[in-house]
Amino acid sequence: MNSVSIIVPTFNEAENIGRLIEQINDALFYKNIAYEIIVIDDNSVDNTRALVRHFSQRFPVTLKIKNGKKGKAQSLLEGFSYAKYDILCMIDADLQYDPHFIPAMLDTINNGADIIIAERNYTDVSFIRSFLSKSFSYLFGTLLHGLPFDVQSGLKVFRKEIIERLDIDPSPWTFDLEFLKKSIDAGYQIEGINIDFSKRVYGKSKINIFMSSWEIGTQAIKLKFQKREAVPFHPRVQIEKGAGFHYKGKEYLHYSQLMPNETAFKRLVLHQKLFLVMFFLILILGVIINWHITVITFLALLTILYFADLIFNLNLIIRSFTKPAEIMISSQEIREIKESQWPMYTVFCPLYKEWRVIPQFIDAMSQLDYPKEKLQVMLLLESNDRETIDAVKEIDLPAYFEVVIVPDSFPKTKPKACNYGLTKAIGDLAVIYDAEDIPDPLQLKKSVLGFAKSDPYTVCLQAKLNFYNTKQNLLTRIFAAEYSLWFNLVLTGLQSINAPIPLGGTSNHFKTQALRNLKGWDSFNVTEDADLGIRLVKSGYKTAIIDSQTLEEANSSLKNWFNQRSRWIKGYMQTYFVHTRNTNSFLPERRWFNVITTQLTIGGKVLSMFINPLMWAVTISYFAFRPVLGNFITSFFPTPVLYMGVFSLVVGNFLYLYYYMIGCAKHGHYHLIQYVFFVPFYWLSMSIASWIALFQFIIAPHYWPKTRHGLHLDTEIQTKIADRSGEKYRYSGQYPVAGWKV
Repeated sequence: MNSVSIIVPTFNEAENIGRLIEQINDALFYKNIAYEIIVIDDNSVDNTRALVRHFSQRFPVTLKIKNGKKGKAQSLLEGFSYAKYDILCMIDADLQYDPHFIPAMLDTINNGADIIIAERNYTDVSFIRSFLSKSFSYLFGTLLHGLPFDVQSGLKVFRKEIIERLDIDPSPWTFDLEFLKKSIDAGYQIEGINIDFSKRVYGKSKINIFMSSWEIGTQAIKLKFQKREAVPFHPRVQIEKGAGFHYKGKEYLHYSQLMPNETAFKRLVLHQKLFLVMFFLILILGVIINWHITVITFLALLTILYFADLIFNLNLIIRSFTKPAEIMISSQEIREIKESQWPMYTVFCPLYKEWRVIPQFIDAMSQLDYPKEKLQVMLLLESNDRETIDAVKEIDLPAYFEVVIVPDSFPKTKPKACNYGLTKAIGDLAVIYDAEDIPDPLQLKKSVLGFAKSDPYTVCLQAKLNFYNTKQNLLTRIFAAEYSLWFNLVLTGLQSINAPIPLGGTSNHFKTQALRNLKGWDSFNVTEDADLGIRLVKSGYKTAIIDSQTLEEANSSLKNWFNQRSRWIKGYMQTYFVHTRNTNSFLPERRWFNVITTQLTIGGKVLSMFINPLMWAVTISYFAFRPVLGNFITSFFPTPVLYMGVFSLVVGNFLYLYYYMIGCAKHGHYHLIQYVFFVPFYWLSMSIASWIALFQFIIAPHYWPKTRHGLHLDTEIQTKIADRSGEKYRYSGQYPVAGWKV
């Protein structure tokens, strides 16, 4: 860097300003450093301004009359806004800092530092001045804020982009500490350079040392308790690296234009924390005042929630049969479209440690009945996953496959990888498939025609999901029954009432431009599909269900299932708290309908997993220990609540099991109906997973526990491909087939 803008705040500095300008010129001109001096005068009453105008005829000096708040801090901020160079220097006008140190500070900037502080070595300075300055730096810089620097030094050199990124609102004399603290939070590197500091050599400060120290000290304490915010990347950095921000010095590169407060980056906002604190305080106070009435009220609220959920789901199931829900596409409609008329389609496949199932995915994509010249199949590989990257290198990929290496950054999540892929997508439409997916070969064509049949606001089509390894063990059978219920009845029921639809994580088909308008996925949400389904509704878009199916691998390992399910539940928690931060973010014409359905489909489902064991324990205790506890337990249930509870217990549980059976029958999984009676144990497992999710939500909200795939394979897939006679042969193996017919 051979250019610098030097900002000099002045107030009655006629005695010093001329000599300072000359010293700056001597320090920089002969070292071929281009510079400008911007003098910000705080309405001096001496001839400071006249002298600056005089020297501006000989040197590159600009005079600006301050028009903002009084004080040095505001003068500096105003001066920075006029600078034309990318490196800024701030220096006091009282001649206490020698400008000849500036070239060395610029050299340190050139070597990679972002902020250089002139560290004062005090010589021939009063004991009081030296003691107060050093004490301040230690107490309020090092001890309070972890800044082991001479924070109040009046000579600093730094990059202009720092000021452009930071939101600084100091009091008249407190610019330095706030600037440095927020710079550290924004990920910048600070270094110091030693300088001699002597009042005998340099000028005399006009600052009242005691008054300024008091102001700076009190502001330093306030700064300690000030809320720390995420700092978005500088626009130039966004162009180079992608969208992201810094928080508490840590870099997050999430490739989405969603602001941090629109995402699950933070678990709770202030009013949500206050609400929870108030709720628990009221609960504790109620127990202290009258524990019996408090328990009655609490159980009544839970019973009402159960009853409302029962009625809501009954309505969804009925509507899924009585209302046309799925978009149906016939073979004749597909045949009428010429091959040249199909639009470009991008397939996202985020992979992490999935080398075992990559050959299966390649075979599944090869079976897609879609013009291959109109396909962009994007393998999104994590840069630190060398095993998968090396495995892909050994495979002779079809021409329409594209390997994209996602840079290693925080957060390490699937939606972050998809956002990175979205920046490179060329398709008019886009879909996500997981590595183990085997989609209906006609699914892409059905999606194109499905969008054509829908209104312009329908920008997402969800294909149905189920499993190809349903018979592997008891867990996969019940898992498949759950999916049959969810995708064949619940989602179609939600569509029939135009409610927000939590998406399924895979086989979501989007209009690519609409996806960009939505700013992609929330990279911090570990169930990003549910979050995106809610954001679609908030933006006035719609989701529809298409009559096409993708087969996945059902989790056959209980430990693996707990990892996967706890992540899903944690993501539902994140989604709930993100979208209840501000109910006004829903469109006004259906605001309360969408708020209520979101409460039931997201919040209610999560809450029920936590309270199910409690209600089961109460019910079992009543019947098992009725002679001893019967009257005690019934005392907590007034007659109306008791009737609702009994109805939910008898009718509700019967209906929920019956829904599973209907879902299996509608899907054609008749062989699974007999296993539905094991579902209560499955519910208990989900409750255990919910407590795991809550623990992770508190200590590691963005942690993505890896779900292993490929457990259905009898033998491990061999990904090392022999290179014989210079030709690479693609893996050809036996995989579970879906029975698709093109």
